[in-house]
Amino acid sequence: MLNRNEMAALSIHDGLDQGDDKDDEPTVINYTCLINLITQQAPRGEAGRLYHEDGIKLNEIKEIRVEFLRILKIDHLWIMTNLVKLSLSHNKIEKIENLDALVKLCELDISFNSIKIMENLNCLSKLEILLLAGNQVETVEGIGNLTNLTIFSIANNKIQGWEHVLYLRQFKNLRSVNFTGNPCTLQENYNDYLIAFLPQIIYFSYSMIREEDRIKAMKIHRRSIAKIELDEAKSQSTLEEEHALNKKSAIDSAAFVDHLDGDEMFLLLFLNDKEGTALKNISDDTLAVFNEYKTNFSTVCHEFYQFGIEQHSLREKEIEMFSAIVEEARDAVRDKARRIIDSIEKYKNENFAKFNVGIKEFDKKLDAESAVDQTDLPIDVKIAKIQNITENFNEFLSSIWTKLVYSEAVLHEQIEDVNETFKLNIADMKDIFVESTRKSFSRMRNILVEYHDTIQRVIASHLNDFTQDELTMPSQLIDICGDINILSNTLASSHDIHLQIIDSREDETISSVNKWFNDLVTRLRKHENSRHRHRILEISHVLQYYRELLQKHILTTNDEALDVVAALEG
Repeated sequence: MLNRNEMAALSIHDGLDQGDDKDDEPTVINYTCLINLITQQAPRGEAGRLYHEDGIKLNEIKEIRVEFLRILKIDHLWIMTNLVKLSLSHNKIEKIENLDALVKLCELDISFNSIKIMENLNCLSKLEILLLAGNQVETVEGIGNLTNLTIFSIANNKIQGWEHVLYLRQFKNLRSVNFTGNPCTLQENYNDYLIAFLPQIIYFSYSMIREEDRIKAMKIHRRSIAKIELDEAKSQSTLEEEHALNKKSAIDSAAFVDHLDGDEMFLLLFLNDKEGTALKNISDDTLAVFNEYKTNFSTVCHEFYQFGIEQHSLREKEIEMFSAIVEEARDAVRDKARRIIDSIEKYKNENFAKFNVGIKEFDKKLDAESAVDQTDLPIDVKIAKIQNITENFNEFLSSIWTKLVYSEAVLHEQIEDVNETFKLNIADMKDIFVESTRKSFSRMRNILVEYHDTIQRVIASHLNDFTQDELTMPSQLIDICGDINILSNTLASSHDIHLQIIDSREDETISSVNKWFNDLVTRLRKHENSRHRHRILEISHVLQYYRELLQKHILTTNDEALDVVAALEG
């Protein structure tokens, strides 16, 4: 924040014009440039006087025009986080950049520059008006996130193709576009094409589109429009399905049960088990055994999946409840601290007023023999009065520091207690999930053993039929079950593959949930310790600010203040 004295010290030409001999020299947006522009664009009259006396707060400015300044590079705008309207027109800007912090920006005018590429604009999600006329842009791109876009002007650029028309269909709030002066507008039927394929547009080149022109254009392109709408409907349906799948996948992963809903886990058992896959097709009986294995195994997986999702929901509710309790406690302390800080402001104003009176005259409440003009008194009398006010103010600040630090210390202890209770609750939930994991995977292993025994018995019986009938076994089966020993080895290998996958997934699940728990507890502890240290430091900085404010006030009150302070320091 700059006060009026600091603003007066700034040269009006710093960061702007540097003299007639440098009229063609490009410059950049810098801090001084912004201050000068804000000073020039501030309100006039009494409103302007109050505005300057309050001091310029860059983070509170909502509108600024940086025009006709030969700006080459955009910079320093990150300071102005509350900016709503920004004009950078008529400069020499070649690249759109450094706008990420302007998350509240609704209107951006960057016309008449040297921009070739539309980039770094997707961060401006609240943008409603985008003006890019008079540049060198060839492709409309890089604004897919600007869903609030209402007015878009890109006249007098170098756009030749018509791809931008279909690109702009996604902006459902778009009402006005201007492509005048681009090569594409000189091509036959361009206007009809744009009007037909952008039904949301009301104004084209700032002229209202007549209804008869819209109907005519849509008749010309009715078949193409129907195809586009069908493709968009399919695409939208696909996107919704993908979104739903992605959402489900994210929840499943957070619940540590991903790929356990359905047959995915079972199919994974046979992914690299070619011999085991071949065994199931020996006969109808082996296929029946396989299908029973699949049903029983997948049932256990699905039951564990449902349990995991339910447990995840319970954990999320516990976390939400914990967060609400902690935030409520923090809000209460913040409100109390805010009231205390307000009391500092009140005390400061009262004592600064007393200080001013102390410099000019004695307090009128003194007895009659002391009631004389303070300006005629010796310097030591003034020093004593200033010392008294300063000491009282510092004592008051010390008491405030004690109150704020005490409140923060109590809050810190309370949050640590809540953290410990939360840790125990989440630990119980985690242990319940781990126990269920072990039980479910134990069931999977039992089903595997049962399958191994059953399929071996069925295949052995089938081999016996071959021997009795003196038939020749198919060649593809000889290598995996030509006799009882080969069959036993094949089944043992298949069993080991399945068992390894089941054991590995069990270990991975338990390891993941334990890691999540440890990371959560560690993160909460670190966050609270960091917040607590930062808050203590913040309290100290605020009170130091008020102490420095008093010293500055002493320095700037009147002509004798320097002598008084010098005497105090001596």
